[in-house]
Amino acid sequence: MDNREFKGVWIPKEIWLNKALSLVERALLAEIDSFTGDNKCFYKSNETIQEEYSISRPTISKAFKKLEGMGYIKIEFNGRLRKVTYQADRNKFTGRGKDSFGQKETMFRAEGKNNTSINTSKRTKEKTINKEEPVILPWDSKYFATIWSEWKDDRKERKIKPYTTRGEKAALYKLHKDTNGNEQHAIEAIGQSIANQWRGIFPREKKPRTTEPSKEQLTNYLKNGDI
Repeated sequence: MDNREFKGVWIPKEIWLNKALSLVERALLAEIDSFTGDNKCFYKSNETIQEEYSISRPTISKAFKKLEGMGYIKIEFNGRLRKVTYQADRNKFTGRGKDSFGQKETMFRAEGKNNTSINTSKRTKEKTINKEEPVILPWDSKYFATIWSEWKDDRKERKIKPYTTRGEKAALYKLHKDTNGNEQHAIEAIGQSIANQWRGIFPREKKPRTTEPSKEQLTNYLKNGDI
C-alpha cells in the first residue's frame, strides 16, 4: 500500500508551527499528509506506528482521536483496515480558515473590545474544554468502541448518573484489570450487564479448563495411586 519512495518526512510549516499539537501529533499528521494525495489514504496500524515511533499505543490512539476531533483527519473502517484521510485545509492551521481553532481565539479577542466580561467567560470555558483529557479506550477495535457506547447509552436510558471523565477512565481501567486485558471477556461482561440491567460491570472469573484423564493415566492411578 505504500507507493512512495521514502526519503524522509517533510513537515509543512503550518503543521510544525501549530502549538495546539504535540511533537508526536505533528509528526503523525505530517506523515498522514505525505501519504494521502491523489485520493490515497494512510493505512498504517497502531502496531506499525508503535514500532516506528517507539511510543505507546494509548499515546497513538490519543493522537488519532485528537487529530480527528480537531477536523484535521477523517478515520474510516472498511471491516479490516483503518483508513485515514487528510482533511484539513492548510489555511486552518494559521487561523485564516473559516472554522479554524486559531480563528476562535481571534474572535474572542474581537468580542472583548465590546464586552470584557462575556469574552472572559467564553475564554475560560474554552480553556476548560481544551484542558479536558479525552478518554482513551483500552482496546482499539471498533467493536469494543461500539459496545462501550451502547453501555453508556443504556445507563442513560435507565437514568443512571452519567460517568464523569475521571469516572469513565476509572471504569475502563478496572474493566481492563478485571479481565486481564482480554477484550472478548470485557465485551461479554458489558453485554451481561446490559442484559441484566446492572448498574456496573462485573466480569465473571474464567475457570481453567480441565481435561479428562487418559485410559492409561486412570489405569496407572488405580494400580499405583500415582496422579
